[in-house]
Amino acid sequence: MDSKQSDQTGNQQITSHYWYNECKSVEGSDSSDLTQLYSGFIANIANRDKFSILPNWQEAVVKGICKDKDEYYSSLREICMFWSRKELQIYNSSEEVRLIKLMLILRETDQMISRLSEQIIFWLSMGENGYDSSSPVKKGQDSIREVASGSGNDGITLLCRSLVSMKESRAGLVRDISTRSERLLPNSSIIVGPLVAARLLVEAGNLRHLSQMPASKIQVLGARNALFSHLSSGSPPPKHGLIFEHKRIHSASRKIRGRVSRTLAANLAIASRIDYYRGIGDITFLERARLRIEKAGRKS
Repeated sequence: MDSKQSDQTGNQQITSHYWYNECKSVEGSDSSDLTQLYSGFIANIANRDKFSILPNWQEAVVKGICKDKDEYYSSLREICMFWSRKELQIYNSSEEVRLIKLMLILRETDQMISRLSEQIIFWLSMGENGYDSSSPVKKGQDSIREVASGSGNDGITLLCRSLVSMKESRAGLVRDISTRSERLLPNSSIIVGPLVAARLLVEAGNLRHLSQMPASKIQVLGARNALFSHLSSGSPPPKHGLIFEHKRIHSASRKIRGRVSRTLAANLAIASRIDYYRGIGDITFLERARLRIEKAGRKS
């Protein structure tokens, strides 16, 4: 075989891996149909490592895929957009992404409730809306509930009612998050509770990243500001982050709090790996983890 024939054979092998190669292989298929073009694109994108050169629009015109250069790039753009939408649909349909999104909604809900409550309580302390400011001011939400239960129809009263309703909705959101977290993170949810486990998932970005984290990083996950302060100003390093919400840590004395945090983080690192690779609860591990955490929490 001479060099000219070898070059022709090589070009045929290269063009066989163009993204549009499969588009004309189906009998009676319409080359202008986006779905058909997409099928060809997906069939060949898996072989992108075999692309020797970028596809050219002249070859696509010869194959009858398009009429000219503008139509080629227009089709390619539509296919890439179509592919992106498909991938996003697959990504957003996963339980992991839905749990993270629910946690972000809960975070925004908590911030909204906190900010509104603060401003409304301040307004009520001014003696408006029939609320007696001379009487001992009830703490927090009691004053808001008192106004919400009244018969007024002014803006603040209606807002108080909406705020009470939002808190009830938040309780339902927490139940939904807990259910999803226990299903996706069965071992981590038992060790630190479903809400804390879900918060750790949000901080990590996804379950794969969480499962790859060392225990030392899980221990301070969520303590970003304290860690940056330690690195920049030399303040004491944080002993814990989100895991502080675990009863064994926040109820422990300062003397042993660091030890409990390290033990809890070490068991969480193992639990996240079991959650990622197995996806089921490990009763034997959970019992051993409970004993280790209890032992770390005992005063020496």
